[in-house]
Amino acid sequence: MKTILETYHQDIAWLEGLNNIPRKNYMLGPSSRSIFIQRLQNFLNLLGNPEKKLKFIHVTGTAGKGSTVNLLHDLIFASGKKVGSYTSPFATTTIEKFRVNNELISPQIFHQILEEKIKPALDQYILKYKTETPSYFELCLSIALLYFKKEKCDLVILEAGLGGLHDATNVIPPPIVSTITNIGLDHTEILGKTKEAIANDKAGIIKKGSIFLTSEKNQKLIQIFKERCAEKKAKFIALKNLSQNYSEGKYFATKQQNTNLNLVLNILEVLKIKVDNIQKVINNFQLICRQEIIQDKPQVILDGAHNADKLGNLIDFIKKQKYQKLHLIFAAAEDKHYLGALKKLLPEVDYLYLTRFNNPFRKSASLKTLFTQCQKIKKIPSQVFHDSEMALSSALKKAKKNDLIVICGSFFLAGLLRKNWLSEEEIIKNLSSTK
Repeated sequence: MKTILETYHQDIAWLEGLNNIPRKNYMLGPSSRSIFIQRLQNFLNLLGNPEKKLKFIHVTGTAGKGSTVNLLHDLIFASGKKVGSYTSPFATTTIEKFRVNNELISPQIFHQILEEKIKPALDQYILKYKTETPSYFELCLSIALLYFKKEKCDLVILEAGLGGLHDATNVIPPPIVSTITNIGLDHTEILGKTKEAIANDKAGIIKKGSIFLTSEKNQKLIQIFKERCAEKKAKFIALKNLSQNYSEGKYFATKQQNTNLNLVLNILEVLKIKVDNIQKVINNFQLICRQEIIQDKPQVILDGAHNADKLGNLIDFIKKQKYQKLHLIFAAAEDKHYLGALKKLLPEVDYLYLTRFNNPFRKSASLKTLFTQCQKIKKIPSQVFHDSEMALSSALKKAKKNDLIVICGSFFLAGLLRKNWLSEEEIIKNLSSTK
C-alpha cells in the first residue's frame, strides 16, 4: 500500500511526464498560439465545462501578478467569501498552484481528480479531437477548475501564465473583473518586441460585460486598454488612490508593491466586497519567494525576480534592509533579459555566487557567460557553482551574522533552495506553503 506522499509523487511524475508527448512548437506567432485555447476548450467539454459554473477575476501583467492575486485571495477570504486561486509557477511543490481559502489542495483530492476526471478525459480526447492533447499547464488549469467547482467557490482568481489573448487561462467566459498590473519587456520573443505589442496581447483578457482596471502608468498603453474596452463593451475603471488610507505594512513598502496594493483595494471596491480587518491582512501579508525573509542572522531573502522590473523592485527592497555585506546567489533562465537588471543590482553586491537551477524543462543561463558578463559590470569576489546547494552552503559559511544573503534571478532557484527551510513534506502535511 502506497503512502499519501508516494502516491502524490507518482501523480506529479505522471503529470510532468506528459511533456514527453511529441508536439509542435506553437509559441512563436499569434495565429499558431490560438491552438492553446482551442484544445483546452475541447478538453473542458469532455470534463463538463467546469469553467462555466464559476465567477472569475482574471489577472495578467508583466510584474506584480503574484502579489495581486495572493493579496486579493487573502482579503476576499477575510470578507467571508469562499475564494479559489490558481497561480504559476509554484515554488517548491505542485499543489501550491491550487488554493481555496487558506489551504492548498490536498494530495488526496488532487489524486481523485486525476484518476476520475483528467486521465479518462485525456484518453477520450485522442479519439475524439484532431488537435494535440492539452499541455502540462493546461491540464493543471483543468485540475484547478474542477477543484474550484467541487469546492463551490464564490469567486476564483486566475493568474495568466504568459500574455493574455492566447494564454490558456483565457478559455474562461467573461470574468467579473479583468486586470493588467503593468506592461514591461518580458517574453518579447513571443508577445512582441515593443510594450505596445505586449499590451495588445495582454489586453486579450478584456471581455464583454467585464470591469477592467490597470495600474499601468503609460498613457499610450492605457489608451490601448481603453480602446479594447470600448470594442468589447467592457467597463474601464480608473484607479483611485485608496492605498493612502492604510499603512503599507512591511511587504508593500516599495513603490511597485504599494501600486499592487492600491490595485487590489480598487478591485475590492468595484466588487463591493467589504473586509473588516483589511489592515491586519496587509500587515501579515507575505508572498513566498518574493522579498521573502526566510532567515535571520544572517538574514536571507528569497526572490524569484528575473527581469528588470521585478529586480528593480527587489533592489528597492534591499536598500530598505540594514546589513553590512551583501552576498548574492544568482541564476537565470537562458531566455531571460537579465543583463540590464544585473547592471543595477551588482553595484550593491560584495560577494557573488553564480549558479543554475535544476528544472529539466527550462534551460539555465550559461555559467561561463554569466561570470564574464558580471565581471565586466563589477569586479567583485565571485564563485561559480553547478550545484546551487553548494552555492548556498558557501554563502552561509562566508556571511557574518549582520550580513545579507539574497537569492534571486529565477523562481526555480528560489523555490529549490527554499526547501532548506521548508520541505515539500512539511508543505504537503500542513497544506500550507508558509512557515
